[in-house]
Amino acid sequence: MAHVNSGRAGACTMNITPDATASWGGTALRRDEAEDSDLLAHAAVFTDGNEIGAIVSTDLTMIARRYFLEIRELAAVRSGVPAENITIAANHVHVAPSVAPGWRYLQNDGPDPIYVEMLADCVATAVSKAKEQMVPALVATGQAPTSGITFNRRYLRPDGTVEMVFSNSRDPSFPAAGPTDNELGYILFESPDNAPIALITSFSAHNHVVGGSPVPGRPESSVFHRDFGGRFGDVLRDRLGVPVPTVYLAGAGGNTAWQDPDKPAPIDGPAAAWSIGSELASALLDHLPTAPRKEITGLQFATELIEIPDRPMSESHFCDDMCRGDAVEIQDVDRARWTAERNAVASRGDQTSCMVEVGAIAFSNVAISTNPAELFVEFGLEIKERSPFEVTLVSELSNGYCGYVPTEHAFDEGGYETHRSVFSSRLAKNAGLLITEKSVEMLNQCANA
Repeated sequence: MAHVNSGRAGACTMNITPDATASWGGTALRRDEAEDSDLLAHAAVFTDGNEIGAIVSTDLTMIARRYFLEIRELAAVRSGVPAENITIAANHVHVAPSVAPGWRYLQNDGPDPIYVEMLADCVATAVSKAKEQMVPALVATGQAPTSGITFNRRYLRPDGTVEMVFSNSRDPSFPAAGPTDNELGYILFESPDNAPIALITSFSAHNHVVGGSPVPGRPESSVFHRDFGGRFGDVLRDRLGVPVPTVYLAGAGGNTAWQDPDKPAPIDGPAAAWSIGSELASALLDHLPTAPRKEITGLQFATELIEIPDRPMSESHFCDDMCRGDAVEIQDVDRARWTAERNAVASRGDQTSCMVEVGAIAFSNVAISTNPAELFVEFGLEIKERSPFEVTLVSELSNGYCGYVPTEHAFDEGGYETHRSVFSSRLAKNAGLLITEKSVEMLNQCANA
């Protein structure tokens, strides 16, 4: 009997832009009437003929676990894909609606429940339609090298403390405090006649060149924007000539960004998004011809919830190192921001914790390692190095949100990512080790199934 390839894949893109709302940072945002910068959700559904799974990227900053569970539940009911096999990731766009609690000093009411319900409907529709549109598929995977796109954003002062790359007072001679990951991981599903069906990618750099970084001289963002991760997809669709959905995952990039320390920050964020997106597209398209096409086989899923305690007050500091700069306006914001955070943390005691879902998806010798952190790049590199699979993509901000997760020595250096807050930098100092070990365990569980 002739061999039959049972692998199938389908994909769908949905617009998740509201008319107007507040961003996670508290800024009032509206749709751009002059240029398409709408926020999108891209879904890919795939099967080896036995198991089936879905992965969705959303142009959002982060999604709190309580909302993720609501969204995943609806997606599972509508599509029939098992809930435990659905991954929903935010790709860290900053000029997007809030779907997670924000800074205490803003005293906002948190995510708009009407928007959360709209988002759930859109994501569930995307997964359902992607499943309905599945066709026979092959897969191409790889790690495309990039150059000059991502940089570590923490720089060491002579006294061993850290200053951010965006700081107005940073000395250009300061060395980087850590590494970068210069690979663009990809999984491309194609029909047997090489027509693109869906693309999944992972890249380690804060996806916020349009908004979310303190660039002197740049006006505050007022419109929603899918940033360079979204423009990467736009450029690819244009160059490929087909409307392929592009699931863009944030790699382990808690301490990496797009800002070259030797160049001035771009004033025109939207133009920079097109430029970075174009560079990423070129890197992928240059590498893609080297990737062999394989059948979708051996699809496996593994996931585990772990409870990680929050850092106690005795191990916390609250932005007293001027890591973001010494300008008066920066210091005023930081003082207001972390005074509110300190008061909030102190008011609730030291017995709080966070549920962290760590997972893995694997097939055809490629894997996706998922976690809900803004994970430092050192951990992402270690997960990839220790993975038993030929190609491994890391997807942070997936299936919930647990804040920045720095290396333990980063807490001695200080810096924005280590400053204690209620939601955005909360976990115990060894959280990165716990997440890394569990990530490798989940990958091995898939490999040994």
